[in-house]
Amino acid sequence: MARAQANPGISWRELTPQPLILLTGSEDYLASRAFELLRSQASQREDIEVTRLDASKYEPGELLLATSSSLFSSANLVEVHELAQMNEYFLKDATSYLKDQAPENVLIMHYSGGTRGKKLIDAIKAAGALIVNCQPVKKDAEKIDFVQAEMKAAKRRITNDAVKALVAAVGNSLAELGSSCSQLIQDTTGTIDQDMVDRYYGGRVEATAFKVADAAISGNAQAALRTLRHSLGTGTDPIPIVATLAMKVRQLAKVLGVNEPAATLASELGMAPWQVQQAQQQARGWKRSDLALCIEEIANTDRMVKGGSRSPGYALEHAILFISEKAPKR
Repeated sequence: MARAQANPGISWRELTPQPLILLTGSEDYLASRAFELLRSQASQREDIEVTRLDASKYEPGELLLATSSSLFSSANLVEVHELAQMNEYFLKDATSYLKDQAPENVLIMHYSGGTRGKKLIDAIKAAGALIVNCQPVKKDAEKIDFVQAEMKAAKRRITNDAVKALVAAVGNSLAELGSSCSQLIQDTTGTIDQDMVDRYYGGRVEATAFKVADAAISGNAQAALRTLRHSLGTGTDPIPIVATLAMKVRQLAKVLGVNEPAATLASELGMAPWQVQQAQQQARGWKRSDLALCIEEIANTDRMVKGGSRSPGYALEHAILFISEKAPKR
């Protein structure tokens, strides 16, 4: 018999007030957005009181007090943070509350994971809690979906190239990606295109690294060197640029000679479909033997920039020239 799949939960964007809500996952930024959304919805009511509790520093009776009606409110929104570090006092009081819930209240708790308090988590789920997915967003495809959802919520249009450029520039941190979306929405008008993204974030290490790598593997040594020298001249560390070069060349090697659809290859290779499509286009004309030589050159360059050379910049320039020379003439 096949095992039932665990409920991954709804998106925080779909969240509406419910008597019992459990945010699951270690992405604090998504949890903070969920808390913020409910808080905003609660602020539209005059008869609801908002209380924040820390489960790791909880004092006996706090939950009972927070969920009780008062002269000033007939309902309560209670936020519980640090559920994964809950103490025994919270465990006891929360277990009691689950047995006698007040349906007019909204109790929202964030559980980042772990084994502590697992019986309570199971009890919360069994009590019919709305599960909200706050798992880390790691894949570029998921980050692209996040950016597009941010723009859709703000009723702003953004081109596909602009989305990819933004993810490449600030995609390491979801919180930073969200902040960047907010800045573009507030500071620009009309359709957000790649030029706008480059204007705001084109100087970022990640964005620069991809521009250098794309120019090199396309055989455009002049553009790659110009971008690299400007970047190094403004204090950019060469290590992430080497890492991006390595990633891009390995992606070419993975897709070279493979004719399967991008959507099929994406899951097999751990890449987003658009990354596969881009790599397939860039791989045209490349020889596998030349890609192998480029990978060796990048590995040597990596050692050089990490202490093996007095001039990391020169070593990186040498690698870019080497890759550009091996690139097929278009």
